[in-house]
Amino acid sequence: MYFTKRAFLYIKKQKAKTILLLVLFFLIANIVLAGLSIQSTSEAAVILTRQELGADILYTANASKINIDYKNNIIDATTDKTTLEGIPLVSNVQLLLDSPYLESYDMVSTYEVTSDVLVPYDTRTTEPTAVTGGSKIILGTATSTGDLSFETFSRPEPFDFSSETATLIEGRFATETEISDGAYVAIIETNLAQINGLKVGDVMSLTPTMVGYDQNALEYTIIGIYESTEIIDDKTLSSLGTSLLPQNRIYTPFNTLSTMGYSDTDLGNIVLDKAIITLNDPVNIEPYMASIEGLISMTYGIISANDTVYETLAGPLETLGSLSAILVWIVVIAGASILSLITALTISQRKNEIGILLAIGESKFKIVGQFVVETVAIALLAFTLSTFTGMEIGKVISSATLDTFLATEEPTVSTTGSGKNNTTTVDPSTLTPVELEFRFEPLVMFEFFSAGILISIISVLIPALYVTRFNPKQILTNNG
Repeated sequence: MYFTKRAFLYIKKQKAKTILLLVLFFLIANIVLAGLSIQSTSEAAVILTRQELGADILYTANASKINIDYKNNIIDATTDKTTLEGIPLVSNVQLLLDSPYLESYDMVSTYEVTSDVLVPYDTRTTEPTAVTGGSKIILGTATSTGDLSFETFSRPEPFDFSSETATLIEGRFATETEISDGAYVAIIETNLAQINGLKVGDVMSLTPTMVGYDQNALEYTIIGIYESTEIIDDKTLSSLGTSLLPQNRIYTPFNTLSTMGYSDTDLGNIVLDKAIITLNDPVNIEPYMASIEGLISMTYGIISANDTVYETLAGPLETLGSLSAILVWIVVIAGASILSLITALTISQRKNEIGILLAIGESKFKIVGQFVVETVAIALLAFTLSTFTGMEIGKVISSATLDTFLATEEPTVSTTGSGKNNTTTVDPSTLTPVELEFRFEPLVMFEFFSAGILISIISVLIPALYVTRFNPKQILTNNG
């Protein structure tokens, strides 16, 4: 391995050339590192976006189809809604839940309740507060007009809260045990709580007005108080009964229906306002939709994938990652070209040395190996030094990239249920507590040093092989 010793002796002797190559490699290393850091950060941000947003599949009634068929006398007011093909029945929703892509689901049903004690919020007798309401059409589960309405949920954070149309301001959400056991717990709106002097921990006596229920009063414990952010126009507001005002909406677990005495058959025939199926990753939307195709004939139902936010936020980040990958390759190719020119000039000046080495019997492989060792050694030193400055560069680029990600224009997502249209604005800055300190992963460092070695080898091989293809006599004769 004498050629290795010669390589390090040359590096030590030719200080000016060594420093020049070291500076060039150092600059190239930092640019490559910048590209890799952007790529790594954008990939991390995409994964972060997917994890934070999840993916909602919305199953609702096809209101447009129902209205058209109603006008055409295909269906009428006497039609049993449970017989409408594809309507979001609980039994239909259950067909969609056997999937490895499923993370959670929420069954939203609305029915009215009466109370001999509570005073409902009423815009006709009460001065409006800062919170106005939103309309909701009940799909035939109520038998009479009540004072208040129940909205059911099947997961700890009901859909209205996760979509930010309602905000919990006191108390807590229901536990998994309370949800599965159908505990009589309730989350009420702040206006209703203020009018009736209710607080967390109080008990309310309410009578559901459901089909098949004997209309006995039940005791519900208040576990939380929320504030509604829904807005409706004055014209719609004037036509609503008190039970349909959002201030009179009470959230309670779906399984309370089972606790009330409904059989599995009765539960299966309940028509939901909507069902929200949340997948574990937005990338699984297409395979999930393919897996449920044909399970339900959707004549009067709609299943839609709500991945607009993910596509809006992830698209620019994926583009940024692709551009950074291109940047890395451009720098590698350009760096190799520049260094090849410099190395070619250096090797041209060392023809005497090459000719003498060949004349004394040194193999061409070892001569080329000496040049490769010289360049690779300088490159590794430069790339190692650049990791310290690169850490700071990575932090700056990471912060700038993620700041751009967080400052992305807030996408708006509309979710339409049965007679209810919610427009939700998603603020990306609220999606995750991002730590803006960039860390180099082992794979990134491997790619980084591989790029350095690749550049150094390419820059040496071409000119070295060109010179060493001649015999010693030709080299020494033509030198100068």
